[in-house]
Amino acid sequence: MSDRWAGPFSRTRAQDLALEPVWTEIFGKMTAFRQSLVIIAAAELGYFDVIDRPESRDEIAQRLKITPVGAAVIVNALAALALVEQTGGHYRLRRDVAKLFRPGSGYDIRYNIVALKKEVDVWSRMAGILTGRSGRDEDYTRELFDGRIRWFEGLGLLNRLDHEQILPKLAGYLPPQAEVLDVGGGEGYYAKRLCEETSLFRIDILDIPTGFSISEEINADRLAAGRVRHLSGDARELDADAAYDVVLLNELLELFEREEKRSIFQRAAAAVRPGGWLVVTKFPLTRQGTGPGRFPLFSVRMHMKFTEGYLEADDDVIDWALADGLSVFEILRLNRTTMVFQKRQET
Repeated sequence: MSDRWAGPFSRTRAQDLALEPVWTEIFGKMTAFRQSLVIIAAAELGYFDVIDRPESRDEIAQRLKITPVGAAVIVNALAALALVEQTGGHYRLRRDVAKLFRPGSGYDIRYNIVALKKEVDVWSRMAGILTGRSGRDEDYTRELFDGRIRWFEGLGLLNRLDHEQILPKLAGYLPPQAEVLDVGGGEGYYAKRLCEETSLFRIDILDIPTGFSISEEINADRLAAGRVRHLSGDARELDADAAYDVVLLNELLELFEREEKRSIFQRAAAAVRPGGWLVVTKFPLTRQGTGPGRFPLFSVRMHMKFTEGYLEADDDVIDWALADGLSVFEILRLNRTTMVFQKRQET
């Protein structure tokens, strides 16, 4: 019997064993979307609306208006993802997770989660978008524009942490009574914090006309005093020859195709006074485009949003700076890459 079973199948078994690890690896990556969709469905159903008490399966089913079996399937999957704890037939959100679902706290991530359903839809059409058979989605493209970023409270949390790492470094480049231009900074956070922490004279924010709603709120007093100004316009048309001590480009270039990136960079550099600074902050990407970490996928995200948009490599920006006669003064590699370039003094 053993000889018969060890016949031709032994070669197939050896091949199966050799290929199983790589297939398991690929399969795990291919099916990761299932985790996302369980969380999205739970948010859409309103499961995360109750965060302070344990519930039975039947109580969850009644509240979500689904069957007890459906409730058990969803909540058990959330427990398997370590978002929910199950004790004695009752379920509740893990206590630290629950803090991210508290209405009015400034840390409610439910909108972030449900908005990802749009991304799932767009990305499912990626092949069609790449070949031109399917169009990009305007709502997805503009989901963070026109002040809508305020609804993404989880994203706001991460952005603040990153900004507060960068801002103390940036402040060191501002001379007393500095004049600063923030290109694409309509949210106004950098303007607010630099006004609070430095003696700058004025910071101008250049953005599209619909981009200032958040800054209008958080910088109301500074706008009234003239310390912050809103300039409606297009970064691709910036014309401010040697007008500023410091010019900021924060996560802007990734929205544009290559020639537009290059033009925006040149225009921003031209706006810097001799001896002044051009500061570019972006998500990191190697010259090969394959790392680090999740950022090649972020580049895909930009391409799904914007025609021929992509995340440029850090080295691309450095190459542009050198070609434009700027010197590389400092590169800070935190969660984001901040590159500080200096414009030569006139002789």
